[in-house]
This record gives sequence, C-alpha cells and structure tokens, in this order.
Amino acid sequence: MGLANCPECGKLYVENAARVCPECYRRQEDDAETVMEYLRDTDKATLEEIHKATGVKHKIILRLLHSGRIMGSNISYPCETCGTLISTGRLCDKCSRNILEQIKVDEKHEEHEQQSISTKSRSRMYGKFDEK
Repeated sequence: MGLANCPECGKLYVENAARVCPECYRRQEDDAETVMEYLRDTDKATLEEIHKATGVKHKIILRLLHSGRIMGSNISYPCETCGTLISTGRLCDKCSRNILEQIKVDEKHEEHEQQSISTKSRSRMYGKFDEK
C-alpha cells in the first residue's frame, strides 16, 4: 500500500479501500447515519430536501445512493445529463433512450463504412503490365 492525498481534504494518508483519509471516512460514515436517520422519518424526499434537512453534501448523498447504502426510500435526484428528477440509476429514460439511439446510429454508420471500404477494394483490379 502506498501513500495518497485524500480527495476530500487533501491530507496525506495510507491508501485504503475507502480511498479517503480516516478522518474523512469517519465524517462520511456520520453523514451516512444522519441521512439514514432522516429517511427513516421521511417516506419521500428529493436530494435537495435531504441536503437542506441534514447538511450533508449532495455528492455524498449521491454516493450513498449509487453504492446501494440507501435503499427502500423514495428519493429523487437529478439525471446526470438533463437534470430531470429520477429515483433510480444515473440517467432518465429519455436520456438513456437517446444514448442507445446514438449508439445504434454509430453502429450503422460504421457498418456502412466497412461495406463501402470492402466494395471499393473488390472493384480494383491489379495486373502485371509488360514494359516495352
């Protein structure tokens, strides 16, 4: 294990599984407990409401959601692309469909280019010409 700078506070620490220094790890665990306590009393909340009620940073709440530490609660947070409120994943349905459509278009374009390249290479004739 090596040394690293904590991405939260910048202090030097011995690398660990949490990828933050021990002090920031304790703070994050306290924040997680604060958020979970708030959600025990609240059935439905947005990311902003949780932040205002608990004082926990948005990125920490999102990290808890994405890591699966907060489950069973109806929490809405913004789509990473357009900002529409969602309750699962990272993208809303519209943005997910848009990305899938773009991938299909790119695949068709690439397939078309490959066909055009292979057609061009087959149409060329090479022969040996005698020099006079």
